[in-house]
Amino acid sequence: MSDTADIRSYMARIITERGFHTGPNFVGPDGAVSIGAAAFLAAHGWEPDSFRTDEDLSVILISCSAPAMQAIKAISADLDTEPSFIRITEDHDVPDYIEHVERWASTPQFRDEQPPRIDQVIGRIVRTNDTPRALAA
Repeated sequence: MSDTADIRSYMARIITERGFHTGPNFVGPDGAVSIGAAAFLAAHGWEPDSFRTDEDLSVILISCSAPAMQAIKAISADLDTEPSFIRITEDHDVPDYIEHVERWASTPQFRDEQPPRIDQVIGRIVRTNDTPRALAA
């Protein structure tokens, strides 16, 4: 199993134990975590205070974590939709993988009335370990 697969497995365990958060910030008042927070926690073993208070700083911290981003990128690659892009310079855009997985987990999908349930989110994270698109990400 790759390090990224280990991180995704640990992400699923963290979400199972702490709960799943889709509201403002990356960690809810009850300690529940978003996918991005779970990836960072699984990769580094600690939770920045900003995850509860500052979304912009949280995105920067997660984005700067290569192991967390590899896990998030693999999950994004396994989704049926494509990520949006962030303009870096006038002629350069990059995929917004964090926003892609967070949006998937918090909004109803095509023909669904509700966002994915926690068991569906955990299932997707776990199944991502075995999908060719995720392994190639």
